Amino acid sequence: MDLEIFFSSDVTLENELLLLRPLSLKDMDAIEEISYSKELGEFGARVKNRKDLDHYFDFCFKSKEKRELYPLIIINKQINKPIGLTMFGNINFQNKRLEIGWTWMGEKFQGTGLNAVCKGLLSNYCFNNLGLRRVEFKIDIKNIKSQKAIEKLGAHKEGLLRDYNIQSYGESAGTYVYSILKNEWK
Repeated sequence: MDLEIFFSSDVTLENELLLLRPLSLKDMDAIEEISYSKELGEFGARVKNRKDLDHYFDFCFKSKEKRELYPLIIINKQINKPIGLTMFGNINFQNKRLEIGWTWMGEKFQGTGLNAVCKGLLSNYCFNNLGLRRVEFKIDIKNIKSQKAIEKLGAHKEGLLRDYNIQSYGESAGTYVYSILKNEWK
């Protein structure tokens, strides 16, 4: 697989609970219904109104065009509505690795186990379809909820990148790096 083929493909993943498909401009109104909450982590801190949401969608589409991020909308099949977004990024097919992240889910869908289901679908695709040997996750030092969720999935905490990002609240003290290797994935 190369980046050009990957970014021009229509990645669609699903199971009995979730459907993940490429983000589209047509999704903005449905995403707006679950946006604008401080409980949405970094997304919620940055996206507070329609103008912010327009900028966020523009960021998503430009990042995909530049082959940096591949944004996917997360749809709950039980209610047939979007519940959040997730992305593939830092894609390195030569070294058979990528990062899953930039994920957020609407407030009422947090703590339901759907994030783990989502990450499972994405990880299965990475290992079984893309033939990768490593999937990475980077989580802010203050985001305890996401750290616990990714640890439940079986990811290993590899270390702390000190002063790695600037978040909406200011300079972050650090970002933890987690990974799952192909031979660890069940």
